[in-house]
Amino acid sequence: MRRLALLAAAVGGLVLAAPGWAANVTLRVDHRVARYDDMVRFRGSIASVSPLQVLLFRDGVAVRSTVSSGGAFVFDLHARTPGRFVARTALGDSAPVLLRLQPRLRSQIVGRRLFGQRVYLVGRLLPARAGRLVLGRKPVRVGPGGRFRALVPTSRGPRFVGRLRLRPRFGYVPVARKVRVQLAFPALQMSSHGPAVLALKQRLWQLHYALPGIDAGFGYRTYEAVLAFQKVNWTPRTGRVDAAVWRALSRASVPQPRVRSGDYLEVDKSRQVVMEVRGGRVERVIHASTGATGNTPVGTWHVYSEVAGWSWVLWQPMYFLRGFAIHGYPEVPPWPASHGCVRVPMWLATGLRERWGYGSVVRVYA
Repeated sequence: MRRLALLAAAVGGLVLAAPGWAANVTLRVDHRVARYDDMVRFRGSIASVSPLQVLLFRDGVAVRSTVSSGGAFVFDLHARTPGRFVARTALGDSAPVLLRLQPRLRSQIVGRRLFGQRVYLVGRLLPARAGRLVLGRKPVRVGPGGRFRALVPTSRGPRFVGRLRLRPRFGYVPVARKVRVQLAFPALQMSSHGPAVLALKQRLWQLHYALPGIDAGFGYRTYEAVLAFQKVNWTPRTGRVDAAVWRALSRASVPQPRVRSGDYLEVDKSRQVVMEVRGGRVERVIHASTGATGNTPVGTWHVYSEVAGWSWVLWQPMYFLRGFAIHGYPEVPPWPASHGCVRVPMWLATGLRERWGYGSVVRVYA
């Protein structure tokens, strides 16, 4: 730079003597947009075959010097700064040439690609001063050396498709990279906790499976809801959530009742569930267990008696035929296990009796 400054000073008087652009001095660049740090060639000509000192200026600062030969000159330099370039000679200046830069943007995903785990987009922007980075709509901080690290927003779902974009400063051109992240759902079971459990319960709730609420904990009530879903969809009744269950959840819809009109309780012995049906639509699907010997009576019945509280060992029973009832019970396995009644979880029995109770229609199907 010191040598360039001296050269500029040496010919300064001559340059000032010829203000403005000189038609007999030309300058062009092979590419008006260059990738950062690529080699760029400037070519020029002078209406003089005599050797002349030529300085290349960028935004008023000398950056290269050469001597013309046969009325031509060439400058090669690494494209690291955009700007307006001018060739300056004793005959005058060339018209300015604008060189813009395309920054280099590299990125990759790091982290375990499991829903509930943090996943980051890391990379490098060169030069770091080229502009502002944005992932989706969120700004990305660029640190020393152009390096960046941004959290990919996957907390609301397992899939993110967006763009990492550069909003360029003057002299730079926009660049963008598509960011696509597909997270696998982890296996879940009793005592699991976290965003994946929350997503599971939100999906079960959407499909109308009985849950007391939606949170991030996998307890016994979540286990029962998973069992009900597995029963309705004819998958193994494990109460655990694996890849097959996640796939089934993504494809599933709200179950359909046998009779698509009226209000009634549907007991499905083959799938071991009770469905609350209002106006021909399923409002709630409940994990249940019917008679171990298949003796739960098939047919259409009405609740003729109900008990608030205990009736022998039956909690909140609704009797629909002789001693057969829908009732709460401490143990509701995934298979038929009762003496003939329809067992439902204890925590559901009170609300079920209060919503239905005396006179309600009960339809039992094999």
